[in-house]
Amino acid sequence: MVGAGPAEVRDVEIGPEVSTLREVLTHLVRQEIADYERHREQSRTLRVLTPADLARGVESGSYGREQRTLPAPPPLDTAIERAIEAFGDGLFFVFVDGTQIEDLDAPVPLGTASTLRLVRLVALVGG
Repeated sequence: MVGAGPAEVRDVEIGPEVSTLREVLTHLVRQEIADYERHREQSRTLRVLTPADLARGVESGSYGREQRTLPAPPPLDTAIERAIEAFGDGLFFVFVDGTQIEDLDAPVPLGTASTLRLVRLVALVGG
């Protein structure tokens, strides 16, 4: 039995200077690192409890959330290298408008309405 986890859908702007799968992956990794850094900064700010938060606290016995320190992301070059290596190792597939892209350095036909899908493969027990 094969199951699929929840799909995350989001709009990503990729400029015309990005033309190969290697460049697409590099662009996506840069964006993910930047998004993670913004999330780390936001987690450090003081959050005010709303009336709904207080009501949930009465039910759960826990108010607010504990401050946790999010680890720093890997260096950008390392993260890009890992993504390229993971693709080369077959840990995920890339599809553009339903067509699988298998060569890192082949041109990727991205249009303004294109759908880019990354499918992570998960090893099954006993398979």
